[in-house]
Amino acid sequence: MTFAAPILPPPPAKLVLERRLTIRSLLPPQDAQAARIQALTCLATFGWIGPLGLAVATVDHLVRNASEFGRCAGKQIGLRIARTEPDDLLIDVTDHNPEFPFFEQAAAGLLGKGLWRIAQYGGVVSWHPHNHEDELGKTVRAVLRGDRS
Repeated sequence: MTFAAPILPPPPAKLVLERRLTIRSLLPPQDAQAARIQALTCLATFGWIGPLGLAVATVDHLVRNASEFGRCAGKQIGLRIARTEPDDLLIDVTDHNPEFPFFEQAAAGLLGKGLWRIAQYGGVVSWHPHNHEDELGKTVRAVLRGDRS
């Protein structure tokens, strides 16, 4: 069976602020903790009006998934956090596994709860494979609205 990955949609609006970070992958709990600290520091400077706790939890889920399933042991996990003009928050996490064969089931909460929880926070999750400098991988994106209370 062949799985065709969806195309990652472009940012929903013009980016106002953007920060690219990397986490050196050790173990999922440590990777997620490092990402939470970096994300909170980054978000504090962004002036994003959305719920910071949900944004940091979203980063935690995405980085933890990348660490566990993204073939990242001893490698770096990419993290991009960006704020758009209408105050949405884009969170992109890049790993080293170009496949995500059960994305729909994972997003529905049938294979773990991370992506499902992001949807419960009001986030929209998508993914796409990439080939950057001859290294295969994927990017998983969550978009959180800034006006969620």
